[in-house]
Amino acid sequence: MKLKINTIDADQGQKVAIITGTGNGIGKATAELLLKKGYLVFGYSRTNKINHPNFTFTPIDLSDLGQVNDLTLPIISSNNVLLINNAATIGSIVPFDKKETSDIINEYNLNLVSPTILCRKFITTYTYQEKLLINIGSGAANSPIPSWSIYCATKAALDMLTQVIAEENHKNLRVFSVHPGIVDTNMQKTIRGTEEHLFPLLSKFTAYHSKNELETTTIAAQKLHYIIQNSNEFIKNILSIRDVNLK
Repeated sequence: MKLKINTIDADQGQKVAIITGTGNGIGKATAELLLKKGYLVFGYSRTNKINHPNFTFTPIDLSDLGQVNDLTLPIISSNNVLLINNAATIGSIVPFDKKETSDIINEYNLNLVSPTILCRKFITTYTYQEKLLINIGSGAANSPIPSWSIYCATKAALDMLTQVIAEENHKNLRVFSVHPGIVDTNMQKTIRGTEEHLFPLLSKFTAYHSKNELETTTIAAQKLHYIIQNSNEFIKNILSIRDVNLK
């Protein structure tokens, strides 16, 4: 069954955002901020807590490729469209030899295969609109972190996908991978809840929390919004939110 949204009538100057993982964390905070900024926002996740007249929620399990393949993006008249591929999972935090095959498949599907499919749907659906594509990456793409095998691998692949898409110079498209840094989300809670014998860097991440070094989702969303508003200022396609200074 197709997951489809009907044609949305909007002023051509109306900004539209399509965001995955709006159930919590950075995705939810960004959706709420963009709604305050006047965007029409379409959220895709398993759960939803946002209630706003300009927010359209589609329940979906983005690790289920059948659902992702059947998804039809909204048909809109706006000239300005944004996609934020935010949904991801840290997965099971265990040494690689202890990973279950089912976990490997689900983590690759959610972190890499689904955003790859959505990138293509986005580019081909909105051929003539001005498009901004943001994949939410991670510093883990550049660091081999023990017990994060699939997370590191998928985030590295997402960065490379972003760069290849940029090199292809698709019509009316700007594309970035944005690394949000260490943000106070459910993912960080999962990391801190891991047993130390399974994750040798546990103390480092518990220290981030105890020393109040975690960025809030609100600040992360504000910095992401700065990138969205000023995307023409950035030359590189791989960006770090840490490098954004809010004035």
